[in-house]
Formats: sequence, structure tokens, C-alpha cells
Amino acid sequence: MRRATLPASPSRQRGVMNLLLVLLVGLAMTVTTMGVVHSVRSSQEGQLSLHSITPAQGSTWMGAEVVRRYLAAADMSALKSGDLKISGCDGIAVSILNVKPTSSTSGASGTTYQVVANITAGAATGTPAASKAILQVVYNVTPNATKGTGASNSNGNASVNINTLNFYKDLNLTGGITVLGGAQNANLNVMGNVTLDNATVTGVNSIRSTGNVTIGSGIHVNQVYANGDVTVTGAASADLINAQGNVVIDGGAKPFVIQSNGSVTFNGGSATTVTAIGDVDVPAGGVNIGTITTEGNVNWTGTGGGVSTIQANGNVTYAGSNNHTSITAGGNVMLTGAGPDSVVAAGNVVDSTSGGDIGSLKAGGDLDVKGYDSVTGTIGGKLTKEQFWNLKVHVTEQPGYTVTVPTIKITPLPPVTIDHPAIDAYALQSVANYQFKFVNGAIQVIVSNIANIANGTYYLGRYPPSFASGSYRGYEDFLCTKLVPNSVGTDGIGQCQQPVSPANTVCQGQSEENGCFSYSNGVWTLSGKSLARGVLWFEGDLAFNGGYYLDTAIATGNISTGGAFRIDAPNFAGYDEICANATPSGLQLSATQKADFDGMYPTNFCDTKNKQWIDNSVGNIALLAGGYVNGAFSGGNINVGASSVINGSVMAGNVLNTGGSTTINGSITSAAQNKNDNSPVSLSGATLMDMRQLPGTYNPGSVPCMQGCTDAKAGSNGSNTSTITWTRYL
Repeated sequence: MRRATLPASPSRQRGVMNLLLVLLVGLAMTVTTMGVVHSVRSSQEGQLSLHSITPAQGSTWMGAEVVRRYLAAADMSALKSGDLKISGCDGIAVSILNVKPTSSTSGASGTTYQVVANITAGAATGTPAASKAILQVVYNVTPNATKGTGASNSNGNASVNINTLNFYKDLNLTGGITVLGGAQNANLNVMGNVTLDNATVTGVNSIRSTGNVTIGSGIHVNQVYANGDVTVTGAASADLINAQGNVVIDGGAKPFVIQSNGSVTFNGGSATTVTAIGDVDVPAGGVNIGTITTEGNVNWTGTGGGVSTIQANGNVTYAGSNNHTSITAGGNVMLTGAGPDSVVAAGNVVDSTSGGDIGSLKAGGDLDVKGYDSVTGTIGGKLTKEQFWNLKVHVTEQPGYTVTVPTIKITPLPPVTIDHPAIDAYALQSVANYQFKFVNGAIQVIVSNIANIANGTYYLGRYPPSFASGSYRGYEDFLCTKLVPNSVGTDGIGQCQQPVSPANTVCQGQSEENGCFSYSNGVWTLSGKSLARGVLWFEGDLAFNGGYYLDTAIATGNISTGGAFRIDAPNFAGYDEICANATPSGLQLSATQKADFDGMYPTNFCDTKNKQWIDNSVGNIALLAGGYVNGAFSGGNINVGASSVINGSVMAGNVLNTGGSTTINGSITSAAQNKNDNSPVSLSGATLMDMRQLPGTYNPGSVPCMQGCTDAKAGSNGSNTSTITWTRYL
């Protein structure tokens, strides 16, 4: 489908939407797609319900997909101009009821919009065949996921929007992901193949994969979009499957809606609507399907179960037990199960049913009746009755009689495209409040935008007894403008010859006498209780050995966490803890330790004059690893240990690994930027993502742009992310 930009005029908007629907009118006329039919008490009643309701419901789901694609290409500023009411498109009417932002911070960039639409199909004429359905759909639309949103951040970097779960290489999930609250936003994007098996996945709205998707272990996902094949096994299920390749349903899975540019095979399970450009094969018994529409053949050889409607350009073989079936085929029809209500075939028909009557038959070719079934209709070829005394065949042989079956033309599904925002620690070096480097054997700290400390380069040093009236605390992490010559140890920390005034430490240690830092062979190890608030940038690898941090931690190498570790990103922590030095519950400090950070707040987050928080998208990040040096990427692995709590987004430039029980209340990105690492992402730990009651200052889906940034208007390049998050029939 060609993308269109939403015009500003409401009347012109109706015209554009009409045009978009007309472009897909072939779907409405020839394809019954995407419908959810509620189960009823008896199988016969259920099949009758499928027969009468599915076409209207299928049309509403087709309209829902049209609107989703439309929103993916829309200019959001124009969309906000008012309600759109679209009608006159062959029984499909679309009304956009409401558009509102759902996730933003004060002056935030990267807003996600919630769009509510009613899609109406069919007409209430008093006959069951002309049923009416109204589907209300809620969409989440995130504008322009690759370029800058045009918002002015205090960090000087434009922002980009990311989904909840982003993996840019093959993903093998054998652990678990649970999303509480905000499940409408829990969209899993994978640039590669996805295998979810021997795992638990709860609260994930959609999977979008550029490769193949395999789902098992009783996992339920609302929507699956794949450029390759989709396989659903065991007790797994999905409400909607859209596949560029083939779809295979094994076991007892029950996907409601299947659309495929390839073939669809049922080795078990059932579906409401199947739309395929390729063949539909049902070798298993007990499969129940509402409607099948295909440009290919239908090969239903499994006994038991049944289908309400079959529409095929090719041949149809049907062994189902449902005798309320309507079959339309552009080729031949072979019946080996129950007799259908009606058969329309351009070719020959062979009736090998046992006791199943054909209520109405129209065939351009021959009819061969094997048993004693009742058949009524007209054929253009020859009638053969293998049971001569079958007097229930009332078929007219009319030479020259032809049956014209309209050719089914299914609009191919569009491919999944996944934006890939780059991760580069070096791009964020200039926005850091504290840059930590190991220079000439000493730990160097570059301080920027910290109240009461002049911007400049400092060293970490011990605070000797000659200062502070002879008291000696033994801290090793005071900021010093100059170190005593030859005092630096192997840990990179020397003795202060000239500390900053007033004396400031960047460390809250396990006691007043303990430090926080050690450095060895390119690895920074933090073992204190906490560090100064703001954005921390480390040149090298970073290892957290427990602690509670109120920071964004960025490392050019790799990051690991261990022990009882917690980090709250600045936007999650908020004004009181970052700007007013409030101590959060769970961080135990002495009065002296608390006083050490008085007046040391990051001015790029804190408007203390007005006591307001300053929007800064880098503050949505808790952990970020990896960067480019001379065009080559290095580092980027984040290993999260058991019992870690991370309140902020996690951005691994290469691979994220989890172990044990982990809480990450933010988006997850595993960017696979190390081209020499071809191993898949394997998540074996249990990850909890709790999106309930997030602070208003925190927007986990908005992060700074780090490469290829432009000051583009949100949504203007047609690269919105549009997903269906909730539906109901009215």
C-alpha cells in the first residue's frame, strides 16, 4: 500500500482515507480477513454463528489493518486536528473518535499517541447473511522512531522513540518476561529470528520480526508480525498472525486470525479466519476454522472438525465433518467428509461423502457421486452415479453451462520494518555530568553542569588530615585539582594536594571511611553505597558490586551488575532525590554521608529557582554500554545479575544477558552492533517489567539520538510505529 500524508483539512482527510480504503477494496470484496468469533454452546450453533457473523467481523478487521497502516504513514500534527468520519467504502466505515498523548514528560519529546477508532462493516437488513459488526480499536502510535523529534532537550541531543523490547539479532528466550501494566506498549521488535520456548511471556502485546517466529510453552501474544515463517506449537496462542512466509499451527494452539503471503498448515489447533496467498493444508483431525480465503488450493484431509466458508482460486479437498459449509472453488472439488450446504466450482466435483448431502451445487465440469448422498444442482459436464439406485441425485446436465468464479486477489502483507537507533556512548560524553577516565595512572574526573562545582578536570584523591581542622575521614574519592606528586597508587587514587573548595566527594561508601572506586586493566569497579547524582560516563568497562544509584550510567565498554544492586535513572528518581538530595527508602546513609552531596545537583536536570524538573531524555536511561572508535564498535555487552533492580531503560550496544530474577522498569535494547558477534541473544533469567504508576517525569520510550540525527518534525517522514493494543466489539 502506498503511504500517504494526512492533510490538515478534515474534509480532505476523509477523502484521503476513502482513497486508502478504495486502494484496498479488493480485500473488502474478495477477502474475509481477521475476525474474532466468540464460541457458542453447541458445535452446530457455533458453525451457524461463524457462517453469519464472520464476513462482517472479518471486514471490520480488514478496516482495522487499513487504519493501522494509515497511522503508520500519518502526520500526527494533522491527525490531532479533529475527529475523522469516513464512510462510503463498500460497507466499511471508519470513525476516529479520539487522539491523545499517552506518555510524555514536561515538555517531553517522544510522545506516544493513543488513537481510538470505530470500524463498522455490514448492514442490518434483517437477514443473517447481512449481519453488522462494529469493532472498536485502540492504537498506539509513536512518531518517527529513527530521527530526532524536533524537541529541544537541555542535553542538546534530539530524541528518538523506541519500543519496550528491542533486539537486533536472533532472540532465544528460555527464561521469562512479565510486563505488568502498560502491556499495550510492550512490543517486542527483533531484527532476526525469534524463538520463545521453554519460557514464560506475559503482557507482551506484539512480536515484530524480520525473520521467523516460533512460539511454544503456552505463551500467548496478542499479535505476531513476521517477514519469515511463523510456527505456533503446544498450548501457545496468538490473536493475530501476519506472516510474509508460511504459517504452521501445531498442537492445541488457537490463533484467532491468520494472514499469510505463503501457505498455512494446521497440524492441530483452530482459527476463525485464514487468509493466504498460498495453499491452506489441514492434515490434522478436529481442526475448526471459520473462513478460509486463498489464491491457492485447500487440502483438508483431516477428519472431524470443519469450516464454515472456503473460497479458493484452485482446487478444494474437504474431509471435514461440518455439514454447514459453503465452498467456492476456481478449480475442482473433492468431498470426502460431510456434505456441504453449497458448492460452486468452475471444474469437476467428486462426492465421496458418506451420508452427507450437498444442498446446492453449481459446477462447470463433471459430477461423480460415489455413495447414496443427496445432491441438487446444475452441472456443465457429465453426471456419474456409482450407486445406480441412488434416487436422491437431482442434478441437471446442461451442456455449455459454465461457472464463473470471481478470481480472488489478496493484497500482500507489507514487510516488517524495524528502525535501528544507534547506541554510542561517545555521542553522550559531552552531556555527562561526570566523566571518569584513567589518565597517566590516575583517575581523572571531568565535571560539567554541577551546582557549586566549577566545570573542569579534577582527580580523585584521599582527603589528608591537614584539611578540615585535622579530621581524617579516610575517603579516597574527593575531587582534587592537584595531587601530591608520586602519591598515586595502583588503584589510580592519590593524595589531595589541593581539593576543591568546599571539599566535595563523589562517593557515598559502605562507611564514612570507605571509598567506592577501583580501576584495573580497563575495568571500573564500584563497591560503595551510591555516587553523586547525574549522568556518569566511564571510559572502559564498568562493574557494579551492589549499591543504590540515582544516575544514568554510561560505559564505552561493557557493564555488569551483581550483588544487591539498584539504579534509578534521574528521570525516574525525580526532583526531590536528584535536586534536593532527598534520600530514597532503601538507601541507608549516615548524616555525614547525606550532607556530602548537599548542593551538588545536576543543573541540566534541576531548575531549583522554580523547583521544577528539566526534561532531558538521557535521564530516561539507567544503563548504556558500547561505543564507536574510528568507525569500529567495541564493548556493548550488559550482563545483569540476579536480584538487580533497574528503574530506567537498558541499552546494550551489542548484547543484553540476564540471569536469575531481574526487574527492569524501562525499555530494553540489545543493538547487536558488534558485527563479529553472530551468536543469538539468549535470555535465561526471569525479567519483570512493571510499568504501573511510573513517575510523570519518566518516559522510558524516549532516548537521545546518538547517530544520524536530524531535527525532523515528528511523524513527517512516515516512519511512525503503529500497533493495535486493544479491541472490542460494540
